[in-house]
Amino acid sequence: MKTGLLPGINQLLSILAVILSFLPLIICSWKRLFTDKAYLILSLFWTINGILYIPEIFHWQWYNSTTDLITLYYNLIDAPLIFLIFYFAFEKKIFLHLLFAFIIFEVIMIAWKGFNFESDNFIIGVGSLICLVLNIWAISKYFMKVEHTETENSLVFAFAGFIFYYGLFAVVFQYNYLRISGPQKPYVTLINYSAIILATGLISYGLLKYAATRYREEHF
Repeated sequence: MKTGLLPGINQLLSILAVILSFLPLIICSWKRLFTDKAYLILSLFWTINGILYIPEIFHWQWYNSTTDLITLYYNLIDAPLIFLIFYFAFEKKIFLHLLFAFIIFEVIMIAWKGFNFESDNFIIGVGSLICLVLNIWAISKYFMKVEHTETENSLVFAFAGFIFYYGLFAVVFQYNYLRISGPQKPYVTLINYSAIILATGLISYGLLKYAATRYREEHF
């Protein structure tokens, strides 16, 4: 384990990032929000992230030999999970079509480049760009309306959180996925964990303060 101020800060941030990654799941369970599939997929997205970061925190040796394979598999579902959140949040088939189109894109890239980081670079790069654009669009759509439902008020924090997450991902991408290393690596790690903390913090606040199932909203 590396010692020093920055590695120590990164270690603390990594622990906080993992804890906050499970917070949406805890809030959704406590408030019984799982009947709304947008909340369900949102909580699963961050739960999976939290689970995958745990071995890195504790530096488990067995994880070192499998981390690349786990990363490859996870990156296949990263963007599709976001598309599902949008599909269930807005109930528009265009997001379902986008999901199927992206899966076809993944299949084509893997068939062309193989199941490796060469194809993964294209998949995660294109997927992250689309997710960033979608969340910016969702924020813009929210502010174009005067009145909002509780679901819209809660999800706007999710969209804002994902803008931080995918916006800062551009910095992380060249190091984590293009395999560029150097003295900047600890700072990139700092940005990565900070983005997760900002994203999950915003999302958790929105869920805690505003989220309610449609069942509750309609007062059935």
